[in-house]
Amino acid sequence: APMFEARVESCITQHAWNGDRTMLAVCPNDNTVILLKKPSAEDGQWERVATLSEHDALITDIAWAPRTNRIVTTSQDRNAYVWTQHGTEWKPMLVILRITAAATSVRWSPDEQKFAVGSGAKVVPVCYYEDANNFWVSKMIKEHCSTVCAVAWHPNAPIVATASTDFRCRVFSAFLKSLDPKESKTPWGPAAKFGTLLYTFEAHGWVLDVAFSADGDTLALCAQNSSVSFIDVAAAASGSATAAQTLRLSELPLMKLLFLADGTLVGAGHCFSPLAFCRVNGVWLLQRKLVASKSMQKQESSISVMRRMFQSHASTGRTESANTLAALETVHQFPVCGLQHFNSTVTGSPAEFTSSALDGKIVGWSSDELAGAMQAMGVG
Repeated sequence: APMFEARVESCITQHAWNGDRTMLAVCPNDNTVILLKKPSAEDGQWERVATLSEHDALITDIAWAPRTNRIVTTSQDRNAYVWTQHGTEWKPMLVILRITAAATSVRWSPDEQKFAVGSGAKVVPVCYYEDANNFWVSKMIKEHCSTVCAVAWHPNAPIVATASTDFRCRVFSAFLKSLDPKESKTPWGPAAKFGTLLYTFEAHGWVLDVAFSADGDTLALCAQNSSVSFIDVAAAASGSATAAQTLRLSELPLMKLLFLADGTLVGAGHCFSPLAFCRVNGVWLLQRKLVASKSMQKQESSISVMRRMFQSHASTGRTESANTLAALETVHQFPVCGLQHFNSTVTGSPAEFTSSALDGKIVGWSSDELAGAMQAMGVG
């Protein structure tokens, strides 16, 4: 089955899906979030159903909780809003973040009772709803020396990992007495006091994103020096010096990471096409770039491109537009800014995950592309 691609906006800086994958939220590189309904027919349009406009500056991240259906947005205006649906309208509720610089990223915890926010203020507010006061309040995780670019929750323990431009990835306890069970366990033992620093990894470059695997056994991070590191969580908790494995890439840096259900890691960023990584005999390896299936690729050689350019010059006296000539072979024509789980279909095309980029495209990547990467590597 071919993968799908859809140009839903002129530019997309973030995207998120709802729980049943029928609705898409995108930020078109401004202070709004647009909610779109997925088309049901092959030639159907993405229907715009709502615009969330409350922020005063560029929106930096969107997180859509699958079960409670709440959307949280963060922005450079130093605020976060939790949006709840009332009929056809989405109502915002301000979150008291108490930060002095832009919010950079946000993630719901697995139980959807709290969320963590990365910020340029060197802190990570962990926010939860306080019934007595009827608003969202925050508790600060500190210890960072620079901007926190990304956060990630462990799938089954009250701990959060952070990516920072101080060259470090850290793991903290995010245990809240009022919300988490008293007997909560973590790979580091019984849940420690909120904000306790459990682990630090030196990446030798700005850490741009972090991600836990679905089983919580592996923590992955990508850095500005074109490296990807994999940390064995159990080994790190035991103090092992060999808990981490780092891969140096020949590609430009990755900006986003996503673990799939089968344990494969997908990363994307400045190289325009997602990269797939898998674990073979305990060692993490780069499989290869994911490329479009043949049904989507334009079969045109570099020679035919040059011929077309000279023909155009001879017949019209001018060259083709820079956009036409500079079209890349990759599906995305700009850096990839977002990766999200999908595991659904769009007009009959299945996809494991979706990517979004500054070119305004949403692209669904199917198991066919992943299988192609596995075969190219001789695995599976």
